[in-house]
Amino acid sequence: MKTFARITLLLMFCVSEVAAQQHLSLQEAIARTLQYNYDIAISGISVQQAERNNTYGNAGFLPDVSIGASATQTRLNVKNDLANGSQQINPNAVNTNINPAINVSWTIYDGGKMFLAKKQLNELEALSRIQLKEQMQALVSGTIRMYARVVLQQRQIIAIDTALYLARTRMDLALLKFTTGAGAKVDYLQARVDYNARQSDSLTYSGTFAQACDSLSMLMGSNENVLYQVDENIQLNTSLKPVDPDRLRDLNLSLTAFRKNVDLAHLNEDIAKTAFLPTVRINGGYTYNRSASATGFALFSQNYGTNGTVSLSMPVFKGGNLRRQSKVASLQTMKDELLYEKQNTIIGRQYRTTWRNYNLSVAAYKLAKENIEFARENLDVQLARFRVGVGTTLESREAENAFVLAIIRLYMAEYNVKVNETLVLELENKLISES
Repeated sequence: MKTFARITLLLMFCVSEVAAQQHLSLQEAIARTLQYNYDIAISGISVQQAERNNTYGNAGFLPDVSIGASATQTRLNVKNDLANGSQQINPNAVNTNINPAINVSWTIYDGGKMFLAKKQLNELEALSRIQLKEQMQALVSGTIRMYARVVLQQRQIIAIDTALYLARTRMDLALLKFTTGAGAKVDYLQARVDYNARQSDSLTYSGTFAQACDSLSMLMGSNENVLYQVDENIQLNTSLKPVDPDRLRDLNLSLTAFRKNVDLAHLNEDIAKTAFLPTVRINGGYTYNRSASATGFALFSQNYGTNGTVSLSMPVFKGGNLRRQSKVASLQTMKDELLYEKQNTIIGRQYRTTWRNYNLSVAAYKLAKENIEFARENLDVQLARFRVGVGTTLESREAENAFVLAIIRLYMAEYNVKVNETLVLELENKLISES
């Protein structure tokens, strides 16, 4: 147990070394991702665009009102010989004409297209919100898994440093035995080789840790080169229960988005059919006309008032395009329904695979947790035997390797549980709240 106590002190030292880095908790990482990730910002703008487009005016319910005006002035050198024998001569005749107007055009019936268009806009806005939440769900999942990866790399560095400490201890003991004549030089040389190998492993894991931190920063929308100090442990849920496949259809966001596409396809099909129906429009306005002329029979003219027209148009033949468009819309509906069923099959298989991996990772985690105690006890026994000269260098080396591998397996098992747990919750749409 003395060896284990020294290892514990080493782990505390390693953690204190990491403390100089920037501390980052899992919740802080998720919050930064949701706030600064570029993909979420882009999806958020798409939602705003869908909201702005979802108006009654865009659906065609409201009239178009326009104001127009024109003013014309001419200066002419006029000479007119009139029928009564008189003449009009004006070298600077000014003629003015003013025509302001207000025009209104309103489609009061278009075969129900405007009502379908408004439903379509509602569905498009709902789809954009689903896609935003799906994007957020995927990025939260990615952040949790990458955070777990950083935790794994940080703990593996500590495990390798533990191996480095054990190799250094064995090397010092072997050197002491060799200098006092109680041991062979080959034992010292083997310990020295192992110690150098562990130093190389430490450098490799440090580089991998830096890469994992970079990937986590990218998810959080940061371009800074930061080595994070993450939590020592990650919370695991080893008692998840699978949901019913029928319920998964309603929970999974990817399936919900595909189902929305089917609804939109049905609306497009209905909109295409409205092209066969008549269209009724009302056109009206208010006009004012004022004309003044320096020559001619009418020197001044003014008129103003309202006007209105009701028009009806009925398509009869457009080269077969109306039937073609209706058929294409119908085929698109069939295509989107098939895509939904395909996605349902993919999600179902992915869910079964993820659950299988989750159960296997939980079993492996429990086994690794049990095995670490045996490896620790075996290490203490072998080191004690080596000190008193009963054990060999090979036996101590094997015990060290077994203990370090047991630690790494435990850390890897915890990481696998967290990854598969996160993937299950992502498929079940349980990583972010409804708010």
